[in-house]
Amino acid sequence: MTVPAPTRPRGSILRFSENRLGYLAVLIALSIGMLTVFTLSRFDPAQQDSTFLTTLIAIDFLAVIIVGGFVIRQILQLLSERRQRLAGYELHWRIALMFGGVAALPAIIITAFALFVVDYSLRGWFADRISTAVNESVQVADYYFEEHASSIQSDVLTIANDVNREAFRLRGNAALLEQYLTNQTALRNLSEAIILDGTGQVIGKSRFAFAVTFINIREEWLTKARNGEVVLLRADQTNKLRAVVKLNSFVDAYLFVGRFIDRSVLEAVDNTRLAAADYQQLGIRQLDLQISFAFVFGLFLALLLITALWVGLNLATAIVEPLGLVISVAEQVRAGNLAPRVPKGLELEEIARLGLSFNNMLDEIVRSREQLVQANKQIDRRREFTEAVLGGVSSGVIGLDKDLNVTLPNTTAIELLQAPTDKLIGHKLADAVPEFAGLLSMATSRKRGFAEDQVILERGGQHLTLRARIAAERVDGAIIGYVVTFDDVTDLLSAQRKAAWSDIARRIAHEIKNPLTPIQLASDRLRRKYKPEDVAASEQFTEYLSIISRQVEDIGRMVDEFSAFARMPQPDMAPVDLRTLVEGQMTLFEDDNIKLSLVDDAPTADAGAAYIVLGDAGLLRQAVSNLIQNAVDSLRESRTKTPRVELSIGKQAGLVTLKVRDNGPGYPEMDRKKLLEPYVTHRAKGTGLGLAIVSKIVQDHAGTLELVNADDGGACAIIYLGFHEDMGADQ
Repeated sequence: MTVPAPTRPRGSILRFSENRLGYLAVLIALSIGMLTVFTLSRFDPAQQDSTFLTTLIAIDFLAVIIVGGFVIRQILQLLSERRQRLAGYELHWRIALMFGGVAALPAIIITAFALFVVDYSLRGWFADRISTAVNESVQVADYYFEEHASSIQSDVLTIANDVNREAFRLRGNAALLEQYLTNQTALRNLSEAIILDGTGQVIGKSRFAFAVTFINIREEWLTKARNGEVVLLRADQTNKLRAVVKLNSFVDAYLFVGRFIDRSVLEAVDNTRLAAADYQQLGIRQLDLQISFAFVFGLFLALLLITALWVGLNLATAIVEPLGLVISVAEQVRAGNLAPRVPKGLELEEIARLGLSFNNMLDEIVRSREQLVQANKQIDRRREFTEAVLGGVSSGVIGLDKDLNVTLPNTTAIELLQAPTDKLIGHKLADAVPEFAGLLSMATSRKRGFAEDQVILERGGQHLTLRARIAAERVDGAIIGYVVTFDDVTDLLSAQRKAAWSDIARRIAHEIKNPLTPIQLASDRLRRKYKPEDVAASEQFTEYLSIISRQVEDIGRMVDEFSAFARMPQPDMAPVDLRTLVEGQMTLFEDDNIKLSLVDDAPTADAGAAYIVLGDAGLLRQAVSNLIQNAVDSLRESRTKTPRVELSIGKQAGLVTLKVRDNGPGYPEMDRKKLLEPYVTHRAKGTGLGLAIVSKIVQDHAGTLELVNADDGGACAIIYLGFHEDMGADQ
């Protein structure tokens, strides 16, 4: 069953809402920023109020803080991912920085270039030649206006002088005064001439003059005129220049004259003055303008940078988050969990296809894994079957690779070699079992890769004879390994030797026994028939005959042993009380010099119980007698002080045990199994048949004979026989 991959620690719905809110904030911030730049580019500090611009800048600053909050949140999420070491966090950082850098670099360059252009432009605007041109333009405008002012000032003074001279004639004659003033205006290219008193009443005026009501007479003008000044007046929203002067020949009378000036010229003069004033004002505020532009552009740059970084972080998240899911699934797959899958419906189409391909690959891996598991199970079943077969084989089998390293030993091989498995598998056989080195060298040196020979092992003081064979395993003619098989032929060789010795003993007994009887009879006849008269000669003669008789008896006893070993009868099985049998045989060896004792090794509750075995009583008596005789002979030959022979009977692992133990020198340090073979002895006067006969009798009774040395010294022979019930059940 497949399960979806674990998602990153942020909800998709919350992230979607956050992204929408963020994009909306970025869009509004950029719009306000562009509006601020546009407003600043058209702002006239001399004529416009800066409140709106200040408000826009404050809103821009607030927008930077808001968008910066989104960016800080994204960065905190990245730091959290880094602490948690989520899949893909390093890639997330790289892509975010890359997007932010790519987006921020053009913004920085453009802003720096804009600031440079503004600074360069301001420096160009306020250069000396521009300032000189502006000032000279103002001066030209002033010269033009001053020229007209000087002309009208001269004209008004001339007319005033003329009117003052003709005052006696003009005073009281309104028609003449009008005609006079009309002629004066025409003569001097004036548009009007008017005489007013201090209250604003018209005394006289030229023809076509404007009504006096259109003239807002100010007291200050009249005051200056009374002081003898010529007051120049320019009415607002008109192209007329007026001059006022006091008429001395009239009582509180003032002369107003006017002249029209070209409107376009006046507008040019006004524009020139306004432009010059603005220019001077900008010159005064040049540093403030540079700081303002730098602040606005810097604010806009910060907005662009934060916006670019936020967009970059979101794009990085949009790319890395699905990649992180893929990486997370890959990490779990690497850990061995093939259940997770990349979720479907990822935002980016390419990554969605990648996830689909990845899921298909995982499905294929799962199928392949299942097939591999099934194949491995089948291989395991075959291996277990092979191991079971090899485990049931009586022969030792060892598999080797081409480098002669052990790959698979069976149970029999481990038991025969008496080597732990970890010392065999993975090690060279020649190092683990040096006795096989010669056979391995023989096999590898032959083209067929086959060798066969006997290998003798020494384990625990015992010698094992193995019949070993090595055969090469080939595939397409190339050797890929070797198979070593071996059998324990120790008992087989021992049986062969016993059979051979049995035949030899039979022949020797036959050849020796034939002359023994005549020799014994001749000795007896000599003793009875011939007796020297000389006492000394008679004793010597008798001693010689006794020696002959004793040696003949010894030879006869040896012949009997040979015959007994050669013609060991088949046991006649019947229930036998082993304790009673042992006690009876002990009476035959009672000796004042050697102490014999019988001990019951059974637990206290079973002490004194009968030990019934199924066997031949005669053969068992012979076996017990031979063991006791061997112990007695060993004690006598070694001249052991306080010699004793201890027999113990008991039960062990469901078997009846009989131990015959002495306190003599014990068995020699050699393979004690060889002592059970015919004609192998460690005593000077031993025939080497006693233990061989005992071993044969015990084997015929389905038992085991073991020769050990006691912990405190002395030899110990142990016979293991089955209880009568067990033997009866088996039969």
